[in-house]
Amino acid sequence: MDMKVYRKTRYQNIYQHIKNKNYVISMSKPVKTSISRIDNKKIATLDEALKIRDNVLIRQQKALEMLHKEDFDTLWDKYIYDCKFIKKQAYNTYNRKEKCYNKHLKNRITIILSKTNKNFWVEYIENLDTTLKNKNYILKTLTTFFNWCICENYLITNPVKGIKKYKVPKSEMKFLIPEQLRRLLSVLEKDIQSNNKKIAYKAYKIKILTIVGFSAGDRVGETRAVRFSSFDKEKRLLDLRNSIDYTPNSKKLVTLPKTSESERIIDISDIVIQAVESYRIFLENIMGFDVKNSDLLFWNYNRKRPYSDTILRKHFYYYCEKANIPRIRMYDLRHTYVATMMSEGKEPYMFSKRIGHKNISTTIDVYGHLSNKVRKELAQSTDKYIQ
Repeated sequence: MDMKVYRKTRYQNIYQHIKNKNYVISMSKPVKTSISRIDNKKIATLDEALKIRDNVLIRQQKALEMLHKEDFDTLWDKYIYDCKFIKKQAYNTYNRKEKCYNKHLKNRITIILSKTNKNFWVEYIENLDTTLKNKNYILKTLTTFFNWCICENYLITNPVKGIKKYKVPKSEMKFLIPEQLRRLLSVLEKDIQSNNKKIAYKAYKIKILTIVGFSAGDRVGETRAVRFSSFDKEKRLLDLRNSIDYTPNSKKLVTLPKTSESERIIDISDIVIQAVESYRIFLENIMGFDVKNSDLLFWNYNRKRPYSDTILRKHFYYYCEKANIPRIRMYDLRHTYVATMMSEGKEPYMFSKRIGHKNISTTIDVYGHLSNKVRKELAQSTDKYIQ
């Protein structure tokens, strides 16, 4: 505290700005910090400063008391309940946290949380028998858990704050080059012409999944949540403001996507719109389905529910093998789109928002390592490969 700028008051931890007359609260425990604003407003009166100071002290005392009453596993149960039912996080989000906890943390933390610190957690994570990538996720999970503990007054500070992530070598990114994409679509088109409706239907589903996933550069869950009504034919737009709901036995078909930035409407070409229209005609005239605008593209009309990720993946892998191309994931169609755009000379800022990234730095971090050699081997545009 600069005493040339502030002066002491007769109340402990409270100082007043000599010139501006506003108040500052200086706290030394558990860490040295000061409070000068509340809701972005300066503390104007002494009474307000006293109230804030006392609330902070009460909060700290409550946290210290709770630390001796709640063990790690009990707090985790409360945390995951909050994730599921209060914050209503996506199933995949909290389910992954639970798997991480069950495998690496459950019934292992016997020391009370007030006794844990950075060194304790560094050693704990270091001794886990798992990959560096998993260790980073465990660290991320602990960070969000301890931040929740702080908000709920169970902790004062985050004991994993400042722990550096492990350096994980980037795995080779898989995507299709133009020749492979054309080969896949050619094999699919051949099966679509089959007299066997079952074979034709299976091929058509994967063709549309490939075209939408590649042309939009979206995530698989977003592709699976696309409806026929998601396409605006006149304005040539595709609504990607939903993702498929992965929650088991959920009555909801779709949910919100990964982040708010993922809720987007993107431009789409006439070729993609025409492909989807032809697919709908096939479903109505060849398969005899009663197709509604609100139907998902990948709707199982016999079982009255969306096709599962497992079924679509199985069929996609089947056609990768039949086309004699690398067995990529459905998600890698997104990588194929980005790699294609980069080969076209498009800078990341030009498609970062389209693929739902919050910051261009994310796009650069994920895709910036693609070499110039790879770019030159890739496509020149999307439409020319799906006509």
